Amino acid sequence: MQDRRRLIGEIMVALEFASIDQINEARRRQMRNTAKRLGECLVELGYVTEQDVQRSLEIQNLS
Repeated sequence: MQDRRRLIGEIMVALEFASIDQINEARRRQMRNTAKRLGECLVELGYVTEQDVQRSLEIQNLS
């Protein structure tokens, strides 16, 4: 069985950078503006920093 790539939101919750509610709100925002990535929405909402997003992406790329 092939491992699936961890979602950025899952990683951010695991690292306690964001809560599930914050991820869900950012996803709703993302659905209204599909050109934006989840991390961008989280930063715009003030829930995480760009460094948090970068760290989460680094971890995602390792998995």
